[in-house]
Amino acid sequence: MAQIFFRRGVPGVLPSTWLIRPEVADAAPPVVAIHGLNREAGVMADLLAPRADATGRTIVLPIFARTSWLRFQRAACAQRSDWALLDLLRVLREEGRIGAGVPDLSGFSGGAQFAHRFAWLYPDRVARLCLVAPGWWTFPDVRGAYPLGVGLDGPGEGVAAFRLRANLARFLDREIQVMVGALDVAQDDNLRQEPDVMAQQGANRVIRARNWTAAALRAARKAGLRPRIGFRLMDNSAHSFADCVANGSLDRAFVPEATMETKTLPMRRHDQLVEVA
Repeated sequence: MAQIFFRRGVPGVLPSTWLIRPEVADAAPPVVAIHGLNREAGVMADLLAPRADATGRTIVLPIFARTSWLRFQRAACAQRSDWALLDLLRVLREEGRIGAGVPDLSGFSGGAQFAHRFAWLYPDRVARLCLVAPGWWTFPDVRGAYPLGVGLDGPGEGVAAFRLRANLARFLDREIQVMVGALDVAQDDNLRQEPDVMAQQGANRVIRARNWTAAALRAARKAGLRPRIGFRLMDNSAHSFADCVANGSLDRAFVPEATMETKTLPMRRHDQLVEVA
């Protein structure tokens, strides 16, 4: 049976983390699973533990505490949650808790916001992406200023937007699974509802996920890629991780079987981006 461990971090420097180790581990790279704004990483760990045994993969669940990473979902935020994850993975490798393979990255709600922005900033540090029900997205569109798009006219945010534009083809050249519950149509408090967001992305998470997927497919084809970007609607599922696991088999998409295509990644110092949010 898989074992769940808690590794305490350093506030503002290294996130505390739940680690799930399968009873019989193989050489597959780990899966990094990112919580939503409610930060229920422990609940996610309980629900994902059976998948560690089923796949032989270690699962890493960082906890971006509100006191240190309030706006973690932006990745290149003032508190630099992107650097925190890079440092966490380096430390876990040095401790021998995970191997050198490039991890898959999965995120739910605010965690999906973080996941697609992180993978876009660091396309060589992520293998497969699973993006589930974010409240809003960064679109591959130069007509919108970051973080809505990759336009360069956002005050103080041109560095991130420039990097995303430069990385666009490499970001899209991977398997990306977009998912959302069919019942996830409420305009709740965590859904961005500013007029510009509503006009660009749509009225709810289902519409926004469809629109982002379509935009990503167009951008991938324009870049000359053969896209591996899919969309799936989960039946009988609202905006709840447990609901999506029970009714939509989200755990299988969040922690998939490892493929034969594995890569190793030597850790090197990450680029020191300036503060952009």
